[in-house]
Amino acid sequence: IIQKWHIKKMAQNVKVYCRVRPLLPSEKVDGARSCITIHKESDETNSKPSIRVGDRSWGFDGVFGIDSEQSDVYDVTVAPLVAGCLSGYNATILAYGQTGSGKTFTMG
Repeated sequence: IIQKWHIKKMAQNVKVYCRVRPLLPSEKVDGARSCITIHKESDETNSKPSIRVGDRSWGFDGVFGIDSEQSDVYDVTVAPLVAGCLSGYNATILAYGQTGSGKTFTMG
């Protein structure tokens, strides 16, 4: 059970997570390679976990790599919100991404 102070603290924050999908079989056949570098921990250039594409970097509250399981995403992002809802707090989960990027798979 999550302590009340933790739930209240969560209610005051918006959290943003990123899940990077693995290449599709058809992409592998075509010789595609991933262009994303994942930094799961903060480092000298990023204060948060981040992804990098070329010379651009974006920070998130958490990053899930291609090897992440559904249960990993749920345990970190959804389970605390469900516990909060059961304690009377409101929560919203929004999945955003390009068509075919895995939103339905992740939310399923």
